[in-house]
Amino acid sequence: MKPPLGGARWVRQVRRDWNRAATAWERWETQVLHSLAAVDPALLRALALRPGQRVLDFGCGSGEPALAIAELVLPRGSVLGIDIAQPMLAIARRRARLRGIRNVRFRRGDIARGLAGRFDRAVSRYGLMFVEDVPLALTRVRRCLMPGGRLALAVWGPLARNPLFQVRAEAVRPFLKEPPPDPERVPHPLRLARPGLLPRLMREAGFRSVVVRGVRAPFVYRDADDYVGFNLGVPGPLQDLERSLSRRGRLELRRRLARGVGRYRNGAVLRVPGLAWVVVGRR
Repeated sequence: MKPPLGGARWVRQVRRDWNRAATAWERWETQVLHSLAAVDPALLRALALRPGQRVLDFGCGSGEPALAIAELVLPRGSVLGIDIAQPMLAIARRRARLRGIRNVRFRRGDIARGLAGRFDRAVSRYGLMFVEDVPLALTRVRRCLMPGGRLALAVWGPLARNPLFQVRAEAVRPFLKEPPPDPERVPHPLRLARPGLLPRLMREAGFRSVVVRGVRAPFVYRDADDYVGFNLGVPGPLQDLERSLSRRGRLELRRRLARGVGRYRNGAVLRVPGLAWVVVGRR
């Protein structure tokens, strides 16, 4: 059994995973951005943005929602996007140049280690789940907010409401040599999925007026082949598993993934239901 993650080992794994994934993430940009953006209206509404504000987007990945926010705080407002994966930041900078957005900066950083500067708003879309010490990260985000500043977070909801993760879990189960780790103890999309967990952690970090809302966030794929191609085309645990299997095993894994997701045919595409928590609090 692998030793538990912690400290520098946790950070190295998260950085390695996202560094590896960046090229494929950009290749599948239309797929990724469309699906993840379902929570953006709720996030932006929760932030109550105004022109001239300074906004922090931590775990910004390839640049969203930082780029959308940058245009909403003009004139004189600005956005800082930070992420631990330099290749993801390179994508974000390319996207900013293409759109001519000049009031956003992207730099490498780790919110759990603190951050200089003061901000009116802070946001993270599906980033907090990969921070080792969530309570410490929330405390440090609160510290860099101006009095009355807002933090808005999006994290995935429970497995039962996110069948996309369930399809993967069921597909890989026969090939695992040991039980999968507890998602709350490793970098995992469902790390903060338990109802009430993130609002409680925000209150304990000192945030007030904490409100949580469930937001439907479906994933859309052209067909089952599109889904399988995306999941096995992005470097990570699933791709590593596939490469460790025999030819027969690889074909069986692909078959199980395709069969699992195929039940979500809706019109001309696959629409897989999803649920995210959008949680907002004030300093």
